[in-house]
Amino acid sequence: MAYSLGRSTGLAVGIVVGLIICVFVFKFMNRDKGVRTRYDEKQEIERGKGYKWGFYALAICEAAQALLSTSGIKLPLEAAGLHFLAIVIGVMVQVMYCIWHDAYVGLNTNMGRFALVAIVIAGFNLAVAVLAIVNGSMLQDGMLKGPFINLLCGLMFVVIGVELLLKKRADAAEEE
Repeated sequence: MAYSLGRSTGLAVGIVVGLIICVFVFKFMNRDKGVRTRYDEKQEIERGKGYKWGFYALAICEAAQALLSTSGIKLPLEAAGLHFLAIVIGVMVQVMYCIWHDAYVGLNTNMGRFALVAIVIAGFNLAVAVLAIVNGSMLQDGMLKGPFINLLCGLMFVVIGVELLLKKRADAAEEE
């Protein structure tokens, strides 16, 4: 019981610290040092559509997980990692939709700072994942453990960076 309580407490503290860090990161990324990123009306409409598609993707993933668990099929992934995978898939659907509909980058976003933050987040999470692979804590008893979440998070930021570069190149090619 103590291990479970300690792990839950650590997770809760990590989430709170992460949210506090997010406030400072958003202030750093925006040109006007505001916490809130500003979007125009078209972007807001497209972001709403992106959130809709992201929600559908998340709901489908969770429904698939429910179906698998009720049918007795066990995936080689801890429950937290499984649910986080569904969240990442939903977030990626939303982000990709918004990137390709010019609704991801806000009017007051400093792209240099945004890129720096994304690289730091991706690098940190990928480093944690690599260390976990090296020391054997990523995969134990045939199950992917907590550090798998770091791998997912790091890869998510890498994919976002690649998508933004592809979009930038597509826009440049369209202008020519």
